[in-house]
Amino acid sequence: MHQEHDMRPILKHPLNVRIFHYILLLSFLPLAATGLLLFFKPLSQEGMQLTYDVHIIAGIVMALDAVAFTIMAFDRVVLFIARVFSFSGRDVKWFMVLGGYPQKFLLGKKVPIPPMNKYNSGQKLFGACVLIGGTLLILSGLVLWLIPHSAPRDIVWFLGQAHLVSGLVLTAFLPVHLFLAVYRFDDFKAMMIHGNVPYHDAAEYTPLWVKNEIAPVATNGEQLTSK
Repeated sequence: MHQEHDMRPILKHPLNVRIFHYILLLSFLPLAATGLLLFFKPLSQEGMQLTYDVHIIAGIVMALDAVAFTIMAFDRVVLFIARVFSFSGRDVKWFMVLGGYPQKFLLGKKVPIPPMNKYNSGQKLFGACVLIGGTLLILSGLVLWLIPHSAPRDIVWFLGQAHLVSGLVLTAFLPVHLFLAVYRFDDFKAMMIHGNVPYHDAAEYTPLWVKNEIAPVATNGEQLTSK
């Protein structure tokens, strides 16, 4: 079977990861929207109160989602952390050409890209920002919501700034993440629907992952899976 036409499915995103991602997406979208409204304050007092309430509810959902996934899939969380915080010369080369996306979109040309593992360098950067920024958002949000008048004023101010910066950074990443997710439509379907990517797509975009980690499932030898 020629690699460029190999349609065998590789399980890239198991069901528990997809459920976590659904809830994360559905909670962060209203968080980002209401966060911007709370920052710019364009609404009436009643509108701002409703915005605040929606922000709190969405924040609780996101926090529960993160805690539940960490407890129930701790091994995957550890592996994800190891992946996104790994760094090599390939990452430097990837960022030097920004994954080849500007050249492809603006100039219509394809440039050589260093071989990537399960996540490319841009995804690793985004993943690190989600881990750090998401943790800061949850912890600072809890303090700002539950004990803003009991905690030391300087700590509350610092947490407020951390909450603001983390939220703005992740919100700025969001449109880029959504655009590239749809552009890589096979990967988008894998994360949002069935969890599988075709072998040829994985071999093109993540050759090191395919080479080092993909193994046949013993039941039928046709579907492939990985860590």
